[in-house]
Amino acid sequence: MPFYSNRHFWVFVLFCATAGGFFVLSRHSANAPNSTSPNILITPVVMETLVPTSAPTVMPSAPVSAASSGAVSSAPLTPTVTGSAYREATDADVIDLKKIRSKDAAVSVHSVESGENYWILAKQANIDLYTLIGANPTMPFKAALNKPLNILSRKGVLHTVLPDETLSKLAEEYQTSEKIIRDANGIHWWHPMKTGDVLFIPNVRPLLMVKEWKDYFSKRGMFNVPFSKGASWTRGFGLKVDPFTGEKREHTGIDLRAKYGDPVYASKKGKVIFTGVAGGYGNLIKIAHEHGYVTYYGHLSKIYAKVGQKVRQGTLIGRVGATGRVTGPHLHFEIRLNGKPVDPLPLI
Repeated sequence: MPFYSNRHFWVFVLFCATAGGFFVLSRHSANAPNSTSPNILITPVVMETLVPTSAPTVMPSAPVSAASSGAVSSAPLTPTVTGSAYREATDADVIDLKKIRSKDAAVSVHSVESGENYWILAKQANIDLYTLIGANPTMPFKAALNKPLNILSRKGVLHTVLPDETLSKLAEEYQTSEKIIRDANGIHWWHPMKTGDVLFIPNVRPLLMVKEWKDYFSKRGMFNVPFSKGASWTRGFGLKVDPFTGEKREHTGIDLRAKYGDPVYASKKGKVIFTGVAGGYGNLIKIAHEHGYVTYYGHLSKIYAKVGQKVRQGTLIGRVGATGRVTGPHLHFEIRLNGKPVDPLPLI
């Protein structure tokens, strides 16, 4: 019996060729973020190895990578493409999960709970902060309680196709290839990309985010963590409870957890402008940097730096102690801009 193909047959063939796999939508039970939560790990970039001749030589160890530790990296984290490609997110840029095309990634939804932070959430999902923003273009800089967040199963971004956008334009903006975008989203001549589609673009950084995140990334990496390895802060910047009086008072820096005698390194190249005892700071070093910045290193047990000395980023300047107004050994690290204290966390 002769075989005659017809339209229904070819529709069935195309369906079979494109079937298989789907984009999972589910509730995510993992923890999510509050960027003000304490004890966030902060990891240094590679430090300079120059040390003063009068000080013992202590070479910085290799830094723990943010990828392996889930820590907040202190390396500059600027988006891959900036300038005209970057666009500030608005309320209209919320991702419509019903229009996701990709079969290569899964997305879950999680509502932020008390005490959660963005970095811990990213670590638990084995992604990074960029991916979290890439799946949530309107994500606020500070986590809001009960706010739902999209959690991607792999690194990349979700992109809603705008009118007149083409594959070549998207590939250029995200610095990837058309083939990668096509393969990740099942784009074919019989199933083309159209306006409103939500595409998953793997292994790229977001071009769409709120202004606060853009400003944050542009400033990060200006200073290093003053240690040779990762550190966590035990007391943040701003209005805090005084451990001695129980009253709220302004804390002009951050307290970094460390052991007595741990080496302290210059966070950025500059010139030492003060060494000595300074009230509640105990043994203190001040280093002046370009553009009006000054860093403070307080509660030291030993001071190696000398006033007038020019130091590089990573120069050994002292050791952690418990001098001044303290309850135990740690490093008080402070950054001032034109004499005014600023929060160090967005700058490291």
